[in-house]
Amino acid sequence: MPETKKSLIDPVVLSKIGSLRLRAQTVVEGILSGLHKSPFFGHSLEFAEHRDYASGDEIKLVDWKLYGKTDRFFVKQFEEETNLRLTILLDVSGSMGFKGTQSPLSKYESAATLCLSLAYLALKQGDSVGLVLLGPGFQAVPPRSSMSHWNVLVETLENLRPKGKTTLTQSLEKVAHSLKKRSLLVVISDLLEDGTQAIPALKQLRYQKHEVSLVHLLDREEMELPYSGLIRFESLENEESLIIETDTFRHEYVTSLQRWIQECRLSLTNSGIRYHAHTTNETTETILRSILKRN
Repeated sequence: MPETKKSLIDPVVLSKIGSLRLRAQTVVEGILSGLHKSPFFGHSLEFAEHRDYASGDEIKLVDWKLYGKTDRFFVKQFEEETNLRLTILLDVSGSMGFKGTQSPLSKYESAATLCLSLAYLALKQGDSVGLVLLGPGFQAVPPRSSMSHWNVLVETLENLRPKGKTTLTQSLEKVAHSLKKRSLLVVISDLLEDGTQAIPALKQLRYQKHEVSLVHLLDREEMELPYSGLIRFESLENEESLIIETDTFRHEYVTSLQRWIQECRLSLTNSGIRYHAHTTNETTETILRSILKRN
């Protein structure tokens, strides 16, 4: 039987493609044919000013309310501008480098593929895309709308390796102070900080009138703890390690994790932030459609 389009973007297939650029292009080629124009992206008309009516102007542009007040004809002038500027905030701390024994991609590889696929879709529609790396050093790529900008994003992410301690909260606070224009913000992170301390920083971005979506990305083994016996867990962000009897600890761990995820979901959605929980075993198409879906 012929290979289906879905199999082209299966995470196992993607894992065999060494180049991040080619992985993202494979995803985009598989999704573009069936994806209608995203409601998140695209141009809108924003009112700029009035001017006197002139012969040949369209009647529908006449401001009749102003005519009633002044007894003069004025037409509305508009500027076409990007409705929402897309800025992708990508967690690149050490924990994002985790790859389970049965996982096709690490969290960073999955997140970077998603990031570039999302950026490509936006740039194809003429929207501007910026990138902020949430980690040590706080690197930002300013938004641009040309397709050549995608090459800059590809090069940035292909040359990066996740490392260092999670600084999600501090990084998000910097973003809140630096963004001057209303934007669509897509945050991709495993949220592995103490408790839910990053949530207030995310809420601050929403309070500033940005449209915020959080992609909470975890590995399935982080969700299920499918190990047996005594296991030494070593931190990817420092030199700490912890020995756990997994069979004894599993139920408490999974229960606590699910409770934490539910708390994140409830707190963020109540603040008008879209929350998307996914694992690296899911296809990039699945996660993309989750982000782009309005309801």
